[in-house]
Amino acid sequence: MRDPSRIRRILALLQQIWEYQQDVRFNQLVSNLQSIYSQQHDNYGRREVFEKKFIDMDKSSYLDFFFLEDDKWEDFLTSYLSSIEEEIEQQREKIDDKVIDEVIELFIEASVELEQLDNQFRNKLEYLFLKESKWLTIEAIVNLVRNFSQNERKELFEKVKSYI
Repeated sequence: MRDPSRIRRILALLQQIWEYQQDVRFNQLVSNLQSIYSQQHDNYGRREVFEKKFIDMDKSSYLDFFFLEDDKWEDFLTSYLSSIEEEIEQQREKIDDKVIDEVIELFIEASVELEQLDNQFRNKLEYLFLKESKWLTIEAIVNLVRNFSQNERKELFEKVKSYI
């Protein structure tokens, strides 16, 4: 009999991974994870199919994870989550006071009141950098904000301010 506690562990891993990629739909997340697993494990689960199109045959493939044991999937998810967290820690080291101060100054230029740019806001701004650094470098994020209009900076300020 399989360990019933595996269900909560695997779901918790999926939840943590998904929270780092909130704009991804659930089935898209699972599909992406299966694809990564397959690539890392000698194309595990890849099935080739042929479809007859008039005279020709079109070749395509899909992933079939029906026989993958939960412990292997859990190990993969644990490893994948660790790699995300390591990457975030590397990015965190690049987010120093100088970077935060520069963006704060850009908000001030956009007429955001200084009292609203407190330590709590700075922490939320750091969270924005961590979240977006998965897709962009820290320098690119600062450059984007630098090139925003006054209204776009205010909109970004409101978005950052609303982070929990």
